[in-house]
Amino acid sequence: MNCTTISMLTSWMFPDKKTRGEFREFCRNLDAKRHCAEIHARYPETIKRLREKVKTDKINIIFLANDNSKWCYQDIYEVLSKNDKFNLKVLVSVSEYLLKKRYSYMDYPKILKDNYDYFKENGFNTDYAFDIEKKQYKDLSGFNPDIIFYEQPWELPEIHSIYRTSNYAVCLYCSYGSCITNGENEYCKPFFNELYTYFMDNEEIIKTMRQKGVIDVNLEFAGQVKLDAYLKPLNKENIVWKTSGKKRVIYAPHHSFYKGSMLGFGTFDWNYKFFLDYAEKHQEIEFILKPHPELKCQIVKNGLMTYDEMNEYFKKWEELPNCQIYDKGNYFDMFRTSDMLITDCNSFLYEYLPTEKPVIHLISEHSIGHNEFGRKITSGYYKVHNIEELELALNMKDDVLLNTRLDIIKNTLKQPEGGVKSYIRKYIENMLNIKKEG
Repeated sequence: MNCTTISMLTSWMFPDKKTRGEFREFCRNLDAKRHCAEIHARYPETIKRLREKVKTDKINIIFLANDNSKWCYQDIYEVLSKNDKFNLKVLVSVSEYLLKKRYSYMDYPKILKDNYDYFKENGFNTDYAFDIEKKQYKDLSGFNPDIIFYEQPWELPEIHSIYRTSNYAVCLYCSYGSCITNGENEYCKPFFNELYTYFMDNEEIIKTMRQKGVIDVNLEFAGQVKLDAYLKPLNKENIVWKTSGKKRVIYAPHHSFYKGSMLGFGTFDWNYKFFLDYAEKHQEIEFILKPHPELKCQIVKNGLMTYDEMNEYFKKWEELPNCQIYDKGNYFDMFRTSDMLITDCNSFLYEYLPTEKPVIHLISEHSIGHNEFGRKITSGYYKVHNIEELELALNMKDDVLLNTRLDIIKNTLKQPEGGVKSYIRKYIENMLNIKKEG
């Protein structure tokens, strides 16, 4: 019996809710440390086995994906697919919370199917990690993976946990977002300690993660994987704008607008009506609404709108001749052909920077703020806290912070030669003792 179970059975002995909670947390931490030790005891034997396997057989590399809009492994998949020693596959799953009754208004079979179709239509070798008919997750061991890249650490079923998959695979992770916030979720998830390697996007966050207790051996500075998109020529097939000649603006709201949010970055609650009205009145501007994938769920869950009201709101965006909604991944060509980003979404604050274009950074009074690296990269953005400041920013004539952003790009963004994809390819080949591969 594990410590967590024992704590549930015995916590009644403590006199109040606070001490019971502290005892349960203490027991959970004991289990997490034990699991972590077991996991890292497995990895050396797994790597030894894979080094023998690669001499005569192919290595199976799995990418576990819940949401194509968070997909960050495009370039890594492409570069690894060029090595004939690897078999690659994307396994599409679904976040565990969507199976709960209180989220029944979210059509998870459709979400799952849409994600499957996205990967299949974009040329990825794709399969399901969730059985829709049986309404249950598939055991990943049935796909014989040797290496697993996780898309995100959140809402994983136990059967897909690293504690289970590390029995037969090496577990790797690149953040789909950017480590620029003060959020404890950046540092303290047991998931990060359980990985064989976490490829980090900046060196400053590694220092903080060490201080927070993340195992040093797990952390490998590789650069921000999504920024590899800027190494490619512009792909005209990915450009989704309706018109030409108009100013092009992306409005990308985060989901964390509600009371009690861990991050508190979201501002959708005080500006969503303004932006729809502004877009309707300014037909000379083309807008793309790029919502965070969790936004619709939180709108209904937290009572900002009913389900029908929410659908009507997004329908109005679609119906405007100068507007559209884009909720898929593969958005960097859209970034590169835009003129401005308006957002409170952390990952976009980082990912948009190489465009050199202006950003209106929406600030919530409930925000937990950014870490030192985050403050550096956002210092060239136009920060607004209310509608009055927002209107002033939208009407600005000169981009006075352009040179500041150019300095940030030159002095702060560090990417390895050839991009993160080449760095990780070489890392895997070295791990497996593969020599002289292209």
